[in-house]
Amino acid sequence: MVERFQQFPHIQLKLTTEGSAKPAQAGARQQKPQTAANLANRQGHGTKLKGSLDSLIFDWQNIQEKREEEGKPPLPEKAKPIILRIDPIAFDAEDLRKYGIEVIAELEDGYIIGASADDSEFSELQKKIQKFINAERGGGKVAEIWDIIDGSRRPEYILSPELLNNLNQIKDEQIYIVDVGISCIGTKSQFPDCPERKPNESDEKYSRRVNDWINKRDSTYQQWDDIKSEREDEFTDFVQSPEYQGEILNTVDGHIPQSAKLPDSFSCRIQIPGKGLKDLVFNFPYIFDVSLPDEFAELIKREASSDADTPTFQLQPPDSNAPKVCVIDSGIQESHVLLKAAIDSQNSRSWVPGETYKTADYVSNGGHGTRVAGAVLYPRTIPRSGNEKAVCWIQNARVLDANCKLPKQLFPPVILGEIVEFYHAQIKTKIFNHSITGVVPCRIQYMSAWAAAIDNLTWQKDILFIVAAGNLPLNGKIGFTRLSVQEHLAAHRIYPDYLLEDSCRIANPAQSFQALTVGSISPASYHALPYSSISQKDKPSAFSCSGLGIWYTIKPEVVEYGGDLVKDEGTPPDIAFPKDVCPELVRSTLSGGPAIASDKVGTSFAAPKVSHIAARLAAELPDESCLLYRALIVQSARWTEWAQAEDNSKKTQIIRQMGYGIPNIDRALGNFLNRITLITRGERRIKARQAHVYQVKLPEELRSQGKALEILVEVTLSYKAQPHRTRRNRRKYLSTWLDWDCSGKGEDPKRFLARILKEYDAPEDTEKGEGIFKWTLGKQNNHGIIRDVSRSAGTLQKDWTVVKSFELTEAFSIAVVGHEGWNNDPEASVPYSLVVSFEAIQANIPIYAPLVQAQVETQVQAEVEIQSL
Repeated sequence: MVERFQQFPHIQLKLTTEGSAKPAQAGARQQKPQTAANLANRQGHGTKLKGSLDSLIFDWQNIQEKREEEGKPPLPEKAKPIILRIDPIAFDAEDLRKYGIEVIAELEDGYIIGASADDSEFSELQKKIQKFINAERGGGKVAEIWDIIDGSRRPEYILSPELLNNLNQIKDEQIYIVDVGISCIGTKSQFPDCPERKPNESDEKYSRRVNDWINKRDSTYQQWDDIKSEREDEFTDFVQSPEYQGEILNTVDGHIPQSAKLPDSFSCRIQIPGKGLKDLVFNFPYIFDVSLPDEFAELIKREASSDADTPTFQLQPPDSNAPKVCVIDSGIQESHVLLKAAIDSQNSRSWVPGETYKTADYVSNGGHGTRVAGAVLYPRTIPRSGNEKAVCWIQNARVLDANCKLPKQLFPPVILGEIVEFYHAQIKTKIFNHSITGVVPCRIQYMSAWAAAIDNLTWQKDILFIVAAGNLPLNGKIGFTRLSVQEHLAAHRIYPDYLLEDSCRIANPAQSFQALTVGSISPASYHALPYSSISQKDKPSAFSCSGLGIWYTIKPEVVEYGGDLVKDEGTPPDIAFPKDVCPELVRSTLSGGPAIASDKVGTSFAAPKVSHIAARLAAELPDESCLLYRALIVQSARWTEWAQAEDNSKKTQIIRQMGYGIPNIDRALGNFLNRITLITRGERRIKARQAHVYQVKLPEELRSQGKALEILVEVTLSYKAQPHRTRRNRRKYLSTWLDWDCSGKGEDPKRFLARILKEYDAPEDTEKGEGIFKWTLGKQNNHGIIRDVSRSAGTLQKDWTVVKSFELTEAFSIAVVGHEGWNNDPEASVPYSLVVSFEAIQANIPIYAPLVQAQVETQVQAEVEIQSL
């Protein structure tokens, strides 16, 4: 296998040309009808806003007086909470700072959680409203402020569904543990605009203006840090006040760790009585998110078969420089005969409170982390004899207790930060398997602190988190939002349709933008009366949580064999999972039982099979980034035959349940005679308003009119960016966001680049140049063959198409384009990897060698042109 990978290696994509779009010219933005109606009724609309604002100020003054009488802890001075609704198209929320309002969080449909900034009377807003009523200059934009909302509705914009449903049942003296998000960006939410050079401006004068801008930019960074420190102190004083005597959990030396902080916010887990919790929710101005800690639960287990013999197979240690995979789980039975040789035992750690010296897997009936570790080493079957060298080192980071639960004292952002700091900073571990999820559907209001921590750690380090999509319970509802498989079937919701219900949405932190999320498919079909499979072989598992993810991202991106469920014909049906539908896994023998068993199912055991591929890639490409590993895994993924054969109208459901399909280790690592993959190597970085163009040369023999070959073309872009948690769409969640585009027929790279830059600021719904291919997904959710889903929503963007060889042109180009997110620093850049593949559907058609030769000729020609300049 290694020889074949060396014989057909991936070929490097060469950057052909690049350029930058000119700064956008400010222009009128579209308006909603409500805004036009407000403009036509200045007196009525202005008077309504003025009355709402007066009422808010009056109520707040009463609240403050009552607080003093009751001896409640003081709130931050001059910061009143406010909720507004603005025109989501015409009004830029960041402009509220001109009205003396700090944006605490931006919600959907124009709702804004805000706070007065150093002005408890909202003087600037009041002036603007009066100017609007009087039709004076400077007041026109008030028409785009639709409403100022009663503060009593604040909980519905801040609380998680479980807390909101139980708000009236919160008891004053009862102690609650909750996770809280605090905004701390202040009114400097953006950098000042970088100066443009004026016509005939001297170098000296322009340099002075740029230096002034740099000083202002650095001052903004410092202001963010100062605000964060100040608000951490204010929040701590409030929680720990004598009135509430609460506690902030997981602090280090009295401070919130860096791993729980983002540029715009920090998160923490607190313990506080009910009266303090309600006070925080209604009155503390900088809070944007309060939720209950996630619970972690595995599927119901059954007793393992006892007829499995102990294998004579011998696992050999991996090479000393082999990749390392950190398993963040319930611990590992490190002495297990099938694991011992691959365990990096000197770096085993436990974060379980009171058990930091215990790293074994104490979960009853065969463990959990032990099974996950085994699936990293043995992704398909476990050898019974012979010997084999391990593909990687397994590192043991224990965070789940003996009940397979995440202790509430452990706040995931803090723990993950400590784990990454230890394993990556000190030992250079790059791959982290995280088969731990919450039991309820992920929220779509904000990126969670858990998922955002994964995104931020991934941004800071060259690492890859591979996470499970989450499981549905077999029976019994969990919370208010997660129904069981049994409940869906009893309600006559048929498989696989019920997997598309909101209650089956992926679990936290599977929505993470920069993690690779793995769902499960069934390894077999089962029929043994009275039981039969709910799913069938190669179809989504009956328990596997589905997408789309937050902000319509494709989640899970890939699937692996994690097992299935069977049912009888009862009402409600009895649900089980016999050996035939379970993956074969290494089993802990600490409490007795066999060393190997097929007795559990779950996405927990699908994720490590993808970690195995990541480890193989890290071994083959040790100097490349995890962005490339992630891209190659998704590039290698493919739907099973039944999915490919489905009608296009059903393929939106398939991508929600299976993402891009099952990754293939052979396609990820190398190529074949009939397949070639081109990749970017090393770190490629791009700024907003930049475009990088890569040209792919196609040889004549591939494009011959006499050969009607079917060619599969696949493109995957993988990038990462710095997150902002207080914003509710990907374009403001990410510091810079990217997408890719394809050239038109006969369009050379320079003309293609010019078109891309010219169209840069055109509205999304503008008809743009026609590319060579009809893509399966498209840049927008109505552009591709599959509707209602877009390739561009996330940081992992794959698309594919099948074309006839004679439809291909001599060359085509792919452009990677950078767009401004929350970071308007023109020097801000993000890294990416790009992968392009061609495969002749007829396996006996050799295209690898001709395509390689064509790329070599293109590169030589480019070098000649450069030298001749």
